[in-house]
Amino acid sequence: MKKLVALALVLTMAVSLAACGGSSKGTESATTENNSAEGEGQEEQSAPSKDAEYNLKFSLAVSDTNFQAEAWRTWADAVTEATDGRVAFTFYYDDTLIDANAEYQQLVAGIADIADVHRYASDGFVISENWKSLTSGVPEDAVVDFSYRLYEEFPEIADEYKDVKVLAQGFNGGTMYQLLSVNKEIHSPADMAGLTIWCEADWNGFVEACGATPVNTPFSEVYSSLQKNMYDGMMIPTETLKSCNFAEVVKYCVKLNLCYTSAPGHLMNLDTWNSLPADIQEAIDSCSGVVEEANVKGFAAVEEEAMGWAEENYGTVEIVLTDEEHDAFTALVQQANLNKAAELDAQGLPGSKIVESLASWTTEW
Repeated sequence: MKKLVALALVLTMAVSLAACGGSSKGTESATTENNSAEGEGQEEQSAPSKDAEYNLKFSLAVSDTNFQAEAWRTWADAVTEATDGRVAFTFYYDDTLIDANAEYQQLVAGIADIADVHRYASDGFVISENWKSLTSGVPEDAVVDFSYRLYEEFPEIADEYKDVKVLAQGFNGGTMYQLLSVNKEIHSPADMAGLTIWCEADWNGFVEACGATPVNTPFSEVYSSLQKNMYDGMMIPTETLKSCNFAEVVKYCVKLNLCYTSAPGHLMNLDTWNSLPADIQEAIDSCSGVVEEANVKGFAAVEEEAMGWAEENYGTVEIVLTDEEHDAFTALVQQANLNKAAELDAQGLPGSKIVESLASWTTEW
């Protein structure tokens, strides 16, 4: 009998949702039922008031304690307040709502209303997949501003997001990379000659330009490889000294301070977006700066905290480069960017124009 009653309730809610025309996964009660079915990895955020009309499912690849998750929760609270409680969110962490190997497809299919997804060329994100390789080397305080300018001035970038709604220029919370060295003090590209450096493939051109050999093995293997002196260092943000315990296996943190623009993100299912009333859409758009600012501040805080922790607990040495030393690295980043841009040019995309525009904006900045 209980099963028959439950079935009747489900059918009643389905009819109700269809009448509202919302693929936002609609009402508080519908989301509550989904939450019970989904289980692990979720957290109710910005609990809806009695007048809430939309409870949106937000999928994050990071854990609930990550600063990016905190930044997006701050954004969610701002949206809920701006809409007088009509919009609320349920967060799912560590890719527990959608498959990490099919994030974009599942977002477009409506499994999540909002998600941070990998941007692969196979999904149409040709420029975005090469984002770090094209936009690195910009000023630290320009990462959001330049990201907006790129999105607005190059329609080819916006076209990659035509099937989703971009919520903010805040996909990459941590946009600054450093060089962690196992046992060698590094002040110039020449000091990297002959070294083996783990990095994301985005940095291969730069590492090679420095005379080192890049390796892109799975991240899970990096710690042990550093520990065994198989690698001489890695390109990664400072915060990993603590979050990944890299302070145990590296001696130096070389402050390359290589920043790239923040990039469009996170993304909302387009049907969900179109189902929202105009005043709610306006409220959501008005909150983009909240997460952008929170990401920048959150990243800076965890970077500083991790460096202090590594110095205190493991004696990690911070190497601050002179302007001249930093410029030498930046020049090689610029050349690596142009080399990658040429590959996009060959596909009819404005790779070189993007890199040249960023260089010009940086000079003016």
